[in-house]
Amino acid sequence: MKGSFKFNIVDCTTISYLLSTTIFIIAFYNKIENPIYHIYMRVGFLVVILSTIFIRAKYINRHLHLITYVLPLAFLGYFYNETASFNHIFFSNFDNIIADLEFSIFGLQPSVEFSKAFHWAWFSELMNFGYFSYYLLIIGVPVLFFYKRHSKFQEMLFVLLSTFYMFYILFIIFPVVGPQFYFLGDLSEFKPQGIFGNLIAFIQEEGEVPTGAFPSSHVGVSLLLVFYIYKYFQQYFILTALIVATLIASTVYIKAHYVLDVFAAFIVTPLLYFLSKKLYIYLLNNYGENNE
Repeated sequence: MKGSFKFNIVDCTTISYLLSTTIFIIAFYNKIENPIYHIYMRVGFLVVILSTIFIRAKYINRHLHLITYVLPLAFLGYFYNETASFNHIFFSNFDNIIADLEFSIFGLQPSVEFSKAFHWAWFSELMNFGYFSYYLLIIGVPVLFFYKRHSKFQEMLFVLLSTFYMFYILFIIFPVVGPQFYFLGDLSEFKPQGIFGNLIAFIQEEGEVPTGAFPSSHVGVSLLLVFYIYKYFQQYFILTALIVATLIASTVYIKAHYVLDVFAAFIVTPLLYFLSKKLYIYLLNNYGENNE
């Protein structure tokens, strides 16, 4: 039986982000480089979402439905990068505060010294695998829920996307670019070793921009996913927790984040989860229905 053409709760979180940031772009039109491009991109993303809703209404193929639900995850790279175009509007860079505070606490810069102290090729490759696992978790956990715990899939994906979007808003309000962009010369360099090392170096070179360091969304989202694994798939918890622990260490090791970015993520993520979950329950009770 085919469905009807209507918005799903998961669709609403991405549409809300698109609309609210469009208003933001219009409000600060003269302070944003090439604002019309960002608006056109939002129109394109909205067309894609409307197309996925149409596909779910017209076709009953379960695997196709999975693709339509998780497709907004493919938008996240663009949304993350564009915060670099927005994060100068309210404040200038706060890296000097974070870096000075770290030095006052540790007597050194952990993001600089970590890779110097543990420079072995095998350790470097382990760290880079940990960092790369972030992308695997973002796709793998939703797929796992879709096929193995479908009744919780909609909630998990809504919370995941909402948490991402709230992190992006934080990046705009509190701009920190991270050690790899703030420090100069040898202090910011990270020499890749091995398959994953060179893969991460490529990703960083092609897709990383000076934005989004504090608090670390890499750490925050990973903590959120490992929480959902613990709650619903305890048989995978130990393995996932070990991968996430490696991922967290890797964010400092490859100079993507300060240690304080990591600490901040541990503090902020439970609050973002609480807000996302409350919003999901409100929408479900007032406007939604259980997913297919």
